[in-house]
Amino acid sequence: MNAANLTLVWRLLRQDLRERYVGAALGVFWLLAQPLFMLLVYALVFGEILQFRLGVAEGSGQFAVWLFAGLSMFNALAEVLVRAPSILCERRELLLNTLLPAVLLPLLPVGSSLVLELLSVGLLLLWLCLQGLCHWQAIIFYPPFLMLRVAFSLAFAYALAVLGVFLRDLRQMMQPLLTVLLLVSPIVYPLSAAPERFHAWFAWNPLAQLAQGYRAVLLDGAFPWESFTGLAALAGILLVGALWLFQRLLTRARYVL
Repeated sequence: MNAANLTLVWRLLRQDLRERYVGAALGVFWLLAQPLFMLLVYALVFGEILQFRLGVAEGSGQFAVWLFAGLSMFNALAEVLVRAPSILCERRELLLNTLLPAVLLPLLPVGSSLVLELLSVGLLLLWLCLQGLCHWQAIIFYPPFLMLRVAFSLAFAYALAVLGVFLRDLRQMMQPLLTVLLLVSPIVYPLSAAPERFHAWFAWNPLAQLAQGYRAVLLDGAFPWESFTGLAALAGILLVGALWLFQRLLTRARYVL
């Protein structure tokens, strides 16, 4: 991608964010307000009502921080899954009537997710530092996991964007799917709360491994090399396959649009 294309993507992303939050008092910070609200709800339900704890000595405050680390990753990924299926249809005029490379359009929801995640993680690190719990290693270990999450997001964005042209119900399917993904992965509850017979599933669940990786680097300052290597290989395979699918179906998608 050349400098002109990067500049174009940046302009489109800024326009996209302005259009989504035009007239709102908080503007783009609504990207952060929603996950903060969900954090309070989940911390209340799982930390206080259901009494989930990370350990004997840890209270709901620690649980809320642990929960927010996982939700920062999940909400960013959800941003892509919800918006990608309709991105080509929403930007139909740009795709059909300009010389804009179609491969740039799926980058818009990924860019929005990047803004969302950086706001969330920045707030989390600030809170940890104020509590004296911040690990300096997180500054070094976090970017590789961020790039890993972005790689998964790109794979989903390209595949869903081109499939969404033919299957218009995909966007409506995403919210129920995200609810299922949230509940079958240890994101709003600790792994210790799940029956032991399901632990093998969590070991093979990429979303669970990604959430565990985020928590390791952000909260403990540790880098889980084994899970990172496996997830990086999987993300690379999915991204190559998604790009191939996007290019293969793009010509037909233009006719359908």
